[in-house]
Amino acid sequence: MRIVFALHGYKPAWNVGGPIVSVSALAESLVRRGHEVTVVTSNSNLTVNLEVPTDTPVDVAGVTVYYFEHDELLRRLVPLPAYFSKSIGFLYSKRIRPRLDQLVPQADIVHTHLPFNYPTYASAQAAFRHGKPLIYHQRGVLDPARLSFRSLKKALYLHLVEKPILHRADTLIALTEAERDSYRRLGIETRCSVIPNGVDSTEYSGTYDPREVAKLGIRDNQVVILFMGRVHPIKGVDLLLDAFISLRQRVTDAVLVIAGPDEFGLQAKFDEQVRRANVAGGVIFVGMVQGETKRQLLLRADVFCLPSVAEGFSIAVLEALAASTAVLLSPGCNFPDVVAARAGRICERSVDAIESNLETMLTNRDELRAMGLRGRELVESKFAWDSIVERMLEVYERAVRSRGCRSQDKK
Repeated sequence: MRIVFALHGYKPAWNVGGPIVSVSALAESLVRRGHEVTVVTSNSNLTVNLEVPTDTPVDVAGVTVYYFEHDELLRRLVPLPAYFSKSIGFLYSKRIRPRLDQLVPQADIVHTHLPFNYPTYASAQAAFRHGKPLIYHQRGVLDPARLSFRSLKKALYLHLVEKPILHRADTLIALTEAERDSYRRLGIETRCSVIPNGVDSTEYSGTYDPREVAKLGIRDNQVVILFMGRVHPIKGVDLLLDAFISLRQRVTDAVLVIAGPDEFGLQAKFDEQVRRANVAGGVIFVGMVQGETKRQLLLRADVFCLPSVAEGFSIAVLEALAASTAVLLSPGCNFPDVVAARAGRICERSVDAIESNLETMLTNRDELRAMGLRGRELVESKFAWDSIVERMLEVYERAVRSRGCRSQDKK
């Protein structure tokens, strides 16, 4: 099967966030099964651009990727307020459409990942133009809480651009039942399949090497609370930091590690807060981590905490569970499985609730380790990529058959 993927960024654009990890893992899994995957994307890596060839095929782990230089014309012509300027942008490139008109006629499926950007818009239109099935993946972006962030421009774009695409798509993909509900709240009744993200737990099967995390300033005798993700207002780092500062008075061996790109320039404010609270030795900002450093940090962490307003289906949570690390999540993470599997806790997004739950978890270190082991069992049984890819292929095959039947009916 020949599949065109479209999204806002692609590896190694790690600063863009979790979708880069999940989409590339899905693409590579499909390639290993003998399918052809071609990705149409921008060269954006959030605040910088990737140094990659553009509008030419690039082999990335067996996946053919077309990166495109994007032209944010509006930003160059009009000084935008901060409300808009910290957005990744529309990622327009005039070279995308002609390339799609070469690629899409040869494809069996067009699969877009994440709305509100030009590569996915142009790919959806190319699918309609050339009579190809469109699979539409929102990846948490249409959650009501997420839509309330920069709500004005999102509401306008949804009405004018995104909803017509949603109505015409062959199949919508939801990562969770909550995500299926978010489609329905918009009045979209298009067929929808719930397929979560996956994780390769074998990547977290190696032994822990303390030398790697020692470089980050983490000592062997400390208990590590880890946040890993974009440092963004919706992620709840501010709540976690407030909770930790209070908790540190009683759990003096605890350290909070904040790992991820500082997308909104929040670290300076947090540094000052840490300084005033006199817990400078207990909070470590490590920035973006990848590769072996990231793996070792997940293996070292005692608790992974993500008090997010809303998530699609966080890859970082799956990676923490695969590393046998207990998790503390907000309801907006949409991951009730961790409670059912006794692999972690879910608590409301408040400083008091986060502090209380962290203290309870850290009080019983044996149970904390047992939670971590149960978390690894959970991802191995329910979220392995092999089973996820099987389900996605069923969606593709059904869409191709359905499109073929409609073509025959027209004759």
